[in-house]
Amino acid sequence: MPQASENVLRRLQLPVVRRLEGLLQGDYRSPSRGDGLDLADLREYQFHDDVRRIDWNATARLNTPYVRDYLEDREISVWFLLDMSPSMRFEGVSVSKHSVLVEFTTLMCRLLLGHGNRTGAMIFSGRIDRLIPASGGRRQLLHILNEVSNHRPSPGSTDLKQVLKEAAGAIRRRSLVFVVSDFISAPGWEEALTPLAMRHDVIAVRLTDPLETRMPDLGFLTFQDTETGEQLFVDTHARNFRARFAAAADEQERRLREACERAGVDVLELATEDDVVDALMRFADMRKQSLRRPA
Repeated sequence: MPQASENVLRRLQLPVVRRLEGLLQGDYRSPSRGDGLDLADLREYQFHDDVRRIDWNATARLNTPYVRDYLEDREISVWFLLDMSPSMRFEGVSVSKHSVLVEFTTLMCRLLLGHGNRTGAMIFSGRIDRLIPASGGRRQLLHILNEVSNHRPSPGSTDLKQVLKEAAGAIRRRSLVFVVSDFISAPGWEEALTPLAMRHDVIAVRLTDPLETRMPDLGFLTFQDTETGEQLFVDTHARNFRARFAAAADEQERRLREACERAGVDVLELATEDDVVDALMRFADMRKQSLRRPA
C-alpha cells in the first residue's frame, strides 16, 4: 500500500476511533421499514409511494391499491464520489486538496466498515473513471485507497453534472453518499444534485484551499487552469483584482450552498489547513441538530 495511505491509517489509533465512534449514529435517515428483504406489512397505497412496491394480488383482491412494506436492513451502503481532477492537486500553503480527500476517505471508510457497513467508491475526473462496487471488510478499505493513490485523471474539464447523473443511475439501493470534491466544474451540475438527493442521503464534502478564496499581494504572477491549461498573467498587487477574485470565490460558495439547500443536502467544508478529525466532529454535531428539527 502507498506510504501516504499507511501514514493516514497510522493515525487511526484507538483514541481517534473512539472520538469518532458516535459520528454517524442516528445521522442518516434509516426508517425501520424500507428497502430490506423481509416483508413487514401490507397497507393501502399513499401518494409518493414507490409504484414498484404495489402488491398486485392484494390490489386485485381488495379492489384498492396496496403496497408492501419491508423491514429495513440494519446495515447501510455508503458511497464515496471522489474527485480526482487536476484541480484537486493544487497545493497552496499547506497540503493539497487531494491529500485531505485521502485522509477524509480513510477515516470515514475505517469507521463505517468497522460498524459492519458496506462501502463503495466512484472515482472521477472528467467523468466517472472507476467504479468500485460496495463491499465490506478491511480489504475493501485498502482497495479503495490503492485505487485513489494510483489513479491518473482523464483529460478534459470536470463534468460534475454527468458524474451525478451516472451515480444516480448506478446506485440502486438507498445509500449514504459523500460527494468529496472542490466543486470546480462546468455550470449546471446543481440540477443533477436534486434527483440524487431524493433517492439517497447525500452529503457534499467541499474541499478548499485558502489561496483559492483570498489572493495575497504577490506581485505579477502567471495563473494556469490545471484542467484546461489556459494561462493568465495578472498583477496581484492591484487591489481591484484581489477584490474581484474574493467576490468571485464568495459567489461560487453562495451558489453551492443555495444548490445544496434546495436539494436538502448538508455541506461539510474542509480546508487544507483544517484538522480532518475536528472538522468531522463539528459536522457530526451539526447533523444531529439538523435531523432533530421537525420537518
